Amino acid sequence: MTTEEIKQEVQEQLNVDLSSVSRRRHFTYSRALYFKLCRDYTDKTFTELAETVGLTHHATVMNAINSTMYDVECEKKYWNVYKKLDREFGKKPTTEQEIKQLKIKVQELEQVIEGYRFKLIK
Repeated sequence: MTTEEIKQEVQEQLNVDLSSVSRRRHFTYSRALYFKLCRDYTDKTFTELAETVGLTHHATVMNAINSTMYDVECEKKYWNVYKKLDREFGKKPTTEQEIKQLKIKVQELEQVIEGYRFKLIK
């Protein structure tokens, strides 16, 4: 996964130009999502990430990841986009798939418990 691929996906999902230097919430939250995904899925430094969107200071990237991401968690629209892209990039199962897998495990454990109970009764 490259920073360009991540940038393209975030821009498409949120209909935003990440190279804009605007401080409006839509732009800052979108950039924070981009930086967080890049840190998770690439080995780029803060300075290199700043340069990918035309910023000059690594501190902007650090602030976005360390502070702005907490605000993003409260904004459902952005948080849902982040979780969706995180699942796609990380090949993680959706919530429904996780629930289905857990139900199967519960059934298996119930069978094991029944087996022990049957042995104890004999």
